[in-house]
Parts: sequence; structure tokens; C-alpha cells
Amino acid sequence: MNRYEKLANNTVIFAIGSFSSKLMVFLLMPLYTRVLTKGDYGVMDLIVNTANLVTPFVMLSINEAVIRFGMEKSSQKKDVLSVGVTTILAGFGVFLLFIPAFLYFEIISPYTALIYLYVLAAALKSVFAQFVRSTGLVRLYVVDGIMGTGTVILFNILLLVVAKLGVTGYVMSIIISNMISIFFLFFAARLGQFLKFRRISKETRKAMLLYAIPLIPTSVFWWITNVSDRYIVTYFCGTEVNGLYAVAYKIPALITIMTSIFYQAWQLSAVSEYGQGDRTSRFYTNIFASYTSVLFMAGSGILLLVKPITALLVSPAFYLSWRYTPFLVMSEIFSAMVTFLGTFYMAAKKNATVPVAIFVGALSNIILNIWLVPKYGAMGAAFATLICYILAFLVRVVDIQRFATFDMSPMRMAFSMLFITIQAAVLILEIPYQVLIQLLLITGVFVLNRKSLLAIAAQLLAKVGIIRITDNAR
Repeated sequence: MNRYEKLANNTVIFAIGSFSSKLMVFLLMPLYTRVLTKGDYGVMDLIVNTANLVTPFVMLSINEAVIRFGMEKSSQKKDVLSVGVTTILAGFGVFLLFIPAFLYFEIISPYTALIYLYVLAAALKSVFAQFVRSTGLVRLYVVDGIMGTGTVILFNILLLVVAKLGVTGYVMSIIISNMISIFFLFFAARLGQFLKFRRISKETRKAMLLYAIPLIPTSVFWWITNVSDRYIVTYFCGTEVNGLYAVAYKIPALITIMTSIFYQAWQLSAVSEYGQGDRTSRFYTNIFASYTSVLFMAGSGILLLVKPITALLVSPAFYLSWRYTPFLVMSEIFSAMVTFLGTFYMAAKKNATVPVAIFVGALSNIILNIWLVPKYGAMGAAFATLICYILAFLVRVVDIQRFATFDMSPMRMAFSMLFITIQAAVLILEIPYQVLIQLLLITGVFVLNRKSLLAIAAQLLAKVGIIRITDNAR
């Protein structure tokens, strides 16, 4: 198996376990937008994003250390899982002291208990799942992912449609699903044998915390970049506008679904291939070209179809959310490239500089949102998100040159983004004959990226035995 086949096979494995859960959020949009009002959807979005913000602090990003140390043959598995669980419990104990702060904010105060349950369940599930994955129980990891999707759908129907619990029902469905997953992994993987609360190795605890804690700023900066605009939109425009804006994010999430699955497999390949001179440079160049080509085509295709997709997936009350989507689609393209380049920091063990680009993006996001949202509403927030990701990408491109050298094909990327930018402008301004213009532009994107796209097609054909792709042919 050559390195391209290995990357493809790993991508398929991770896709089986996580694709269904990620796609489920997208496919359930018709349900959410029909049983929740725009105001309810805006509140729900704030609750989930608030919980996601505090989770890295509560568990000190220990889930990242669990998989990193769990994969080491020399590590004691009991110490690794025990450090993960006890860190979460200690962090949650401290988190309880902040209940008065949550009760202070009128919008989320009625849901304080739900936020706390959400954080605890999400943190424990993450640690258990990462530990199971680190020990090589891939099939169990996949089964848990599929089962998690099924339980969320089941409880969404029971709590939203049958019981009509609204925002509470949505959040509870996720909490219950995570709790079921916790018990399933605990008993199916027999995690009890790896768990102890006394005589845990101090050296392991120290090493894991030193690895995990520096990752907290990165998680926070990503959160600021991704969702701080929701709070600013809510403050200046209200929860109904934030509800529309939150729905607009779901269409570009198709890009996130695709890239997040690939990213898990790419991490393994990027590390294993690092430091092999020209061979590494050629491999990185080919994968980056293929990755960005698919990104550009996906983004261009979504812009072409955004109106019918929105009409199909959401209720009429949410249809106007499509107006914010063009800028958000472009943002997701740059976000995906920032994430891809971030892998090289891990491969080179240069994690200390990881937050720099994200910090630049987060700071610019807050400044631009405060400036633009009062004037242009949610459209200003969408544009601010695009600008901050462009800045983060440019910073990372410059910084990455210190330890990863490969050809990014800047002219191909620049013209591809130019065509996509024109597509977005045509869509937002609703220029006459916009479908014809967009078809011409998406054709241009394909022509610019045809080499990589045809190579991917050839690889797929090779999978079914029609042709054979060798490493030397790349």
C-alpha cells in the first residue's frame, strides 16, 4: 500500500465513524427550522456555542493528550485514562463555582443546568472516545459514531416533535445521546479496567497536562473566530436575526464535514511522511493541490446551488438566510486551508506557534464585528468572518515556510478564489442571468484545477480496479 492509498483508506475509516453524525446535523435542518422559531433557534445556537466555549477550560483539553499518550506503547493505559477522567471531574468541580455568572445573563440563565450537563457529558464522551481510538479499537469507535447519530435523531423526534420541548428538547437530545455513548464505550471497551482514582502516576499527569494546556488558547481562538459574531449579532440585532445567521452557517458546513473527516487521516500521514526531503515536499504538494482543488469546486458548487438547497432544507421563515451564505462559504474555504496547514506544526512539533494565526483571526474578527454589525447587521458579521480567515491564512502561509516547504500553486489558488468571489458577488447582488454566469465561473474553477481533479478521479477508478496509480506517477 503506497502512501496515497494509506491516506485514502484512513479517510474512509474515519468517514464511516463520523460522517453520519456530521451529515445528520445538516439533514435535520428541515426539522429544526419547522419546530423552532427564529428566536428559539438563535437561543439554541447561543446555548450550544457557550457550552462549546467552556468545555476546553473544564477539561483542560485533556482529550488531546489522551489520544497522544494513549498511542504510545510505553505508556500505562490506566494512568492515561485515569488522568483524563480525573482532570475532567476536577475541572467540572471548579466550573460549578461559576453558576452565578451564568444566572446573570438573562438569555441563557434558564438553561444553566442544561449547559452544565452538556459540558460534562461532552467532555467525558470525548475522553472515552479518544482513548478507545488510541487503543486501536477502530470498529468500536465507528459503531459508537453511528449509534450516536441514531440516538440524536431518535431523541430529537421524541423531544422536539412529540413532547414539543423546543430549545430544552434540542439540548437534552444531545446530552442523552452523549450519556448513552459514555455508558456504551465504558462497558463495550471494558474501560473500568483502565480506570483508577488512587496512585495515578504523577509523571504521566504532569506530561499530559503540559501537552494539553497549551492547546486551550487555540481552542478558544477558534471559538472566537467561529462563533463570537453570533453574540454580537444577538446583541445588536436580536435573537431572530441570529437565528437566520446561524442557519446560514449550516450550508457552508458541508465543506466542514468533508474537510474534518479528511483532516483526521491527514494528521497521521503528515506526521509519518515528515522530514524525508524531496519525497515529503512532493507528497505535501500533491495532497495540498488535491485538497484545495476539491475545496474550490465544493465552494463554487454550493454557491451555484445555495438557493435551491436552502429552499429544500429550511422552512420559508428561514429562507432569507441564504443571503449570508456566500461570504460564509468563502470563509469555510480559507478556514479549511488554515486547518490543513496547522497539521505541519504538529508534525514538526512546533505547537507553541500554533495560536498565532488563529489569534490574528480572532482579534480581527471581534474588531470588525463591533464595527460592521451595527451598520450592516448579519451581513457585516459574515464579511468580518471572511476577512479574519483570510488574515489567518496569510499569517500561517508565511509562518509555515520555516519548517514545511512545498508548492502551493499561488496563481491557481488566486484565480480560483477570484472566480468564487465573483460568484458570491453575482449571487448577493442578484445580477440578471446569474445562473448562466455562475455556470461559466464554475467551469473556470474546474479548468484551473482540472489536473488534480482528474488525478483524484483516476485514483477512484483505481480503487475499483480499472487503472493502477503508482507513487512514481504522482
